[in-house]
Amino acid sequence: MKTKQILLAITTFLLTISISTATAQSSFKTDPQAATSIDKALIECIYSYRLNVPLLESTTNEKELQTYTTILQANSSTSKFWDWNSFKKDSIIYTSTDLPADSLKKLNEKYYSMVKYMFTPVIIKNYPKEKMIVTDDIIPEDYIYAENKVDRKWTLQDSTLKICGYECNKAVAKFGGREWTTWYAPEIAISDGPWKLYGLPGLILKASDATGTHTFEAISIRKSDRPIYLDKNITQLKISRDQFIKNKNKFEEDPMKNIPMAQIKSISVNKNLNVIQINNKRTSARGVNKIKYSPLELE
Repeated sequence: MKTKQILLAITTFLLTISISTATAQSSFKTDPQAATSIDKALIECIYSYRLNVPLLESTTNEKELQTYTTILQANSSTSKFWDWNSFKKDSIIYTSTDLPADSLKKLNEKYYSMVKYMFTPVIIKNYPKEKMIVTDDIIPEDYIYAENKVDRKWTLQDSTLKICGYECNKAVAKFGGREWTTWYAPEIAISDGPWKLYGLPGLILKASDATGTHTFEAISIRKSDRPIYLDKNITQLKISRDQFIKNKNKFEEDPMKNIPMAQIKSISVNKNLNVIQINNKRTSARGVNKIKYSPLELE
């Protein structure tokens, strides 16, 4: 009975499309055996992440729009940027008491069967100080790397835009082989933003690269007291940032070709979501739809 109640909860939670703007308060407590507690958030900003990518077999430059939902948990010094649905799933796990192992397994299976687009990187800024910790995968392995939190060298411009009710100012910078145009809100005195963007005198509420391929845009902002934490994963492999980007971009050009056959333990296709799962890890939806890989970081 408890398992059925848990599965009903996750189904209801993941299918909820409205995002509350109220303060996010809960009995959320991390498990010290499963996660390292870093700090507490003061705000949570939910972003729509739109990825506009070309179809490989199109003769008319046709593109497919993929829409992800992501969340930034932040305070004045530390933040965590990750997938919104993963955040919701964890909220159920960490607020449920005595969750049976079979329920946890079924919860994860239910989650993966319902969510089409998942933002796999987790970015924790200023932990440790002046660094970022990033976790991500190259199927079938999980990786973790650190990179220095360096100045993004923004150029401030005299344009304004209102986002989520906040007056935002414009700034541009180059990072990761792309030129980014951002809109930040001086009224929100947190020098942070989506993904690896930060360093402006206010929270970044919108960011787009010059090609129009990648766009992050805030859709809700709320106060919070939830913990910022890093999951413990003893199977994660340590790697340098540059080597990960190089390996990831090469692998994602053709995942089915580049994954070592000897490492494939299981493979399945979810026809409803058009995704392939290898060793219980997803390949990108483009693996089925023949979509050109368009990474956030080119270099």
